[in-house]
Amino acid sequence: APSILGFTIPAAMGKLWEVIGGADKGGILVRRGCELSSPAEDERLSTGAFLLEQEILGERLRYLRLSGTGPPTGWVSLRVKEKPMLQARALSRKLRVLALHGAPSNSNVMKFQSAALRKVAGEDFEWIFLDGPCEWQPVPGATQMNFAERTAMEKAIAKEKPFVQWYSHPLPKDGEAAGGGAGGPMTFDGVIYEKVQASVDFLEKSLAADADVVVAFSQGGTMLAIYMDEMRKALRPVQWRLGVFFCGAMIDDEDFQLLDKLPLPALYIHGGDTDPWGRHGEKMLPKMYTELEMLEHSDGHSFPSAQPRAGEIYQRVICRMYASAMDLIGDASSKK
Repeated sequence: APSILGFTIPAAMGKLWEVIGGADKGGILVRRGCELSSPAEDERLSTGAFLLEQEILGERLRYLRLSGTGPPTGWVSLRVKEKPMLQARALSRKLRVLALHGAPSNSNVMKFQSAALRKVAGEDFEWIFLDGPCEWQPVPGATQMNFAERTAMEKAIAKEKPFVQWYSHPLPKDGEAAGGGAGGPMTFDGVIYEKVQASVDFLEKSLAADADVVVAFSQGGTMLAIYMDEMRKALRPVQWRLGVFFCGAMIDDEDFQLLDKLPLPALYIHGGDTDPWGRHGEKMLPKMYTELEMLEHSDGHSFPSAQPRAGEIYQRVICRMYASAMDLIGDASSKK
């Protein structure tokens, strides 16, 4: 598999299929392996279920189930005794994915961070990358993640773009610049966000409303939640189908914390004990979203990179993205 700076990139996911056989038998037979002699699952895959292809070997297909009932994964036959069991399907259009970077960061860094996920997603997705409107400058001597000087690698990845953020924090007082984050214990009390309205206005005027799914890293996820709360106060519906939040994404400033959960189906992916915000997010995110799935890896405050867990997480994200767009799945020949 190809890699970026040592990070393994899994292969792209395959196409969509619908189960059209087995109506008279309660669905089609699923086996645990490719061979027809491999053990069969007790449960059949329901007729009408939609599948995401993982691989095809001859007349056998390994799938991930997007809808319907039956084993979540396994091997099925494309046809039995010349009778089709599956029919190829496709999205009627590409899904638009809004990508919001963390802080301090920019769209070039987010493109690098999300490279493995985008590779797995394949060609059914159109990605929209934005840059936060708030300026950022490092604080000399700081070790806190949001104040410290960026590394040489980060600067190379950022290319010509400046590091920016979605909102700012008050500068640390004298004697505090070396504490917090990677240089000391994390604290989530008394957190203050500044310049939030600038990003609310920016997102209002951006391409955000045209997206189907939002993929956000750290501060980008927090800003999205604040923006959605502003939409709710204005009695406007949340238009996105799914939110995917990698690390962070909680609201720690009491002035912006939610009074009610947000109605966006959400997937929260964090680095557990290796992520300074991991366990805190694990506690806070269920209070913020009505429908939340959480996945954990051990790669710190970052997108997952170590296999096989990274591949498992990215496959789950793509399945959730496809499953959010069942209304857009039609005949493969009608794909635009």
